[in-house]
Amino acid sequence: MTLNVHPDPQEKAGGYAFLELPGGTLRGDNVNVAVFDAYGERWLAAAEAPGARIGIGDPHWQSERFEFGPYPVYRHEGADWVHIGPEIVNKVEEYAPLRLSLGGRDYDIAWPDDVPPRAGAAVLGGIRPVARPVKETETAPLVGRAEPAQAEETVVAPPPRPAPAPKPEPKPDPAPVRTTKRPNLWLPLLLLLLLAAGGAAAWWFWPRKEPTETAAAAEPAPAPAPQPVAATPPAPKGEPCALATLAAIPDFPAADAALRQCGKDVTPDTALEVIEAHAAKDDPGALLLIGTLYDENSIDPRIETLIGLTFAPDIARAVEYYARAAKAGSTAAPAKLADGCKRLQGADATLAKGAYDDYCG
Repeated sequence: MTLNVHPDPQEKAGGYAFLELPGGTLRGDNVNVAVFDAYGERWLAAAEAPGARIGIGDPHWQSERFEFGPYPVYRHEGADWVHIGPEIVNKVEEYAPLRLSLGGRDYDIAWPDDVPPRAGAAVLGGIRPVARPVKETETAPLVGRAEPAQAEETVVAPPPRPAPAPKPEPKPDPAPVRTTKRPNLWLPLLLLLLLAAGGAAAWWFWPRKEPTETAAAAEPAPAPAPQPVAATPPAPKGEPCALATLAAIPDFPAADAALRQCGKDVTPDTALEVIEAHAAKDDPGALLLIGTLYDENSIDPRIETLIGLTFAPDIARAVEYYARAAKAGSTAAPAKLADGCKRLQGADATLAKGAYDDYCG
């Protein structure tokens, strides 16, 4: 058998917890609780005088067994519940290895971290020094090496042009021979050759674009190919503890069972919306559950502790929902209605008087 520790959702300041055991574990209506330190092999005892405020920490451990209590035993939803207070919660550290003894059995647990001590009490521990920030030591600026001086370019003078060869002495022409003068044809041919050579040189050295740039400029860029559209993934299946899944359950008994199965995996807002939707249809189970949440003498640990859905105590509102549940056919509502009417009898508040006249007459 296992023992689970849950925080009390109605105690926002902390200091209170529920011990959950399988149904039928505790036989009597009350039980004592003993806390044993499995590491130090000592028993936790009450450190403060009766009625004094219980501080946080500074536990009193002793070699002799000590029992806290007695505590009333609540039986609900197939489990036994024991409500403990700051006398234990304020003295136990997180993750402490403990052995809880109640109902004649021992249970080894590690104290959870979600059960806070009662807020407002002094916290055990010495004064912790606060380290002052240390100013970072300024590092010396980096000194770079001077750039090496660039060597001066040595201007090399072009070699001197060779002196033109001395012109040969002209030989004396022989005696002129009278001939007929012909037109000079080689000069135009030389000019044509020079022009052709100049054109070839200009074509060779003329700057021109690369073939790729020319082709890119000449032809327009092709339109980008359409990218394939990714198929939309199918929507994930609904989570079993999501609001849409729970709201789709048609009848309240199945929806109530699903809420209790989800436990901590469902939020209080989701649970309230599902319950109110069925209460609006005058479902007897939903009306009875809302009356229980308003009744300070009744507790639904699975809904109030695990899920965290709680209401401020209001017996007038509880009686109203009990009466509606009884009218809708709930077999458990008449007994709760009679108990609530006894507490409303002789009340002075206007709302309480109105509820008594409306539902208890």
